[in-house]
Amino acid sequence: MELIYKLVGFDRATEALAVTRDIPRDKVPHAKRIAGIADRLGIIADWPLSHDQARAITDMIGAELDVDGLDWALEPYTLPNTVEAE
Repeated sequence: MELIYKLVGFDRATEALAVTRDIPRDKVPHAKRIAGIADRLGIIADWPLSHDQARAITDMIGAELDVDGLDWALEPYTLPNTVEAE
């Protein structure tokens, strides 16, 4: 099972998904270090992020996002067998 990761932001009032950005495969290890889960191999669920962590990941992937107004998470997704990760 191969995982891809996304930085996702949720509206605080509605909890609706507001922003999603793919994390390039070569930057996933760094994103996991920022999130504090690099050494936790068994975690394959959403991982909540502080605003500082979200900002650091946003900067690392080169996305221009306002992190202050949303709740953030690092989310893994599985790929269908017919699709390759980037």
